[in-house]
Amino acid sequence: MHPESGTATSPFYVWKPAEKPISVHIHFDVVDRILLEVMRGFGAVPKRGAEVGGILLGTTETQNGRIVVNVEDFEAVSCDHASGPSYILSEDDRADFVAATERWKRAPERRIYAVGYYRGHTRDGICLAAEDLAILQDLFPEPSAIALVVKPYATKVSMAGIFFREDGQYKADASHLEFPFRRKELGGGSSGMERMANAARFGQRTGEDPRLKYRQQELDDAPAPAAPLPAPSFQSGISESAAAAPARGKGVRGGWVWIPLSFIFMLLGVVVGFQIALSMRPKQPANPWLEAWDMALQVKKTGEELTVTWDPLAPPVRNASRGALIIQSREETRTIDLRGSQLQGGSVIYRGVPDRVIFRLEVYPRERVVVSEIAEFKREP
Repeated sequence: MHPESGTATSPFYVWKPAEKPISVHIHFDVVDRILLEVMRGFGAVPKRGAEVGGILLGTTETQNGRIVVNVEDFEAVSCDHASGPSYILSEDDRADFVAATERWKRAPERRIYAVGYYRGHTRDGICLAAEDLAILQDLFPEPSAIALVVKPYATKVSMAGIFFREDGQYKADASHLEFPFRRKELGGGSSGMERMANAARFGQRTGEDPRLKYRQQELDDAPAPAAPLPAPSFQSGISESAAAAPARGKGVRGGWVWIPLSFIFMLLGVVVGFQIALSMRPKQPANPWLEAWDMALQVKKTGEELTVTWDPLAPPVRNASRGALIIQSREETRTIDLRGSQLQGGSVIYRGVPDRVIFRLEVYPRERVVVSEIAEFKREP
């Protein structure tokens, strides 16, 4: 078993919910790289963000009656998002996912193998949806298979939850233990990229770190830079031997000062160029319906029915040729396709009044543009 997370010798974060016979050890390098993938998807679609997903790779063992899952790597599996920004696999996507799980199936000659599934989560809460449970049921039948759900945020640390089988079933509505999904908050210190940036600022080399032995290994293996040369002299009449002599005193220190200064000037040039580019952008947006995102999505209780309404004259709805209403409750997740008159009708009736249900309206005003809005209903106690 790996040492507990947060110690000097452990490159893993240990997730261990109280009174549960399972612990999950996630390598800090995996945390860094999965978070990067999730944030890329989060920034790909305005307002809500697109979800990403894939396969967790590692090993599984049993120690003193406890299941120990070691997550050492992962493989992302792309999604064409034909149904919107949610990670819902099309037929082609599912074929790719099946092929990936076959490549990483547990075998005697394979040191690491598929141990679970991960997904970015831009919906409400941290939970498993019906499509997640279908993937886990069909492609991860092992009793020890886990699911990692990462919820990104733009202005604070992302959060995550891990799900596992209990008596053969996943507790899908919530994780037993949610945790901040960033290396620093998990006791792993700064990431390799952060250390390299700090070293560049002060003209230093990064030392070898065993936590970077995966996809950042090529950075650690780079040859050491040559000793700094004295600044070239443009003074006439200087002898060749004097020019070759090493600089003394302030001259040596000045060579090192040049490295962080050049880095600062480079960043300054990037910022100035970015501001100039922004000032040259046209004042009128290319897509007029993106000026107003509000679709006035509302849900009202009428007897034993819920009426979901939206504004058919809102620019995103008016310019959309298709859309979908995703309905998520504790019992199920349903998707209603909306086209033509259905979308312009501005309302849908939901039979029954559950304790809690989330309605998400997604419309597609043009190719590769998705506008999404959420309304939630909770039964009063």
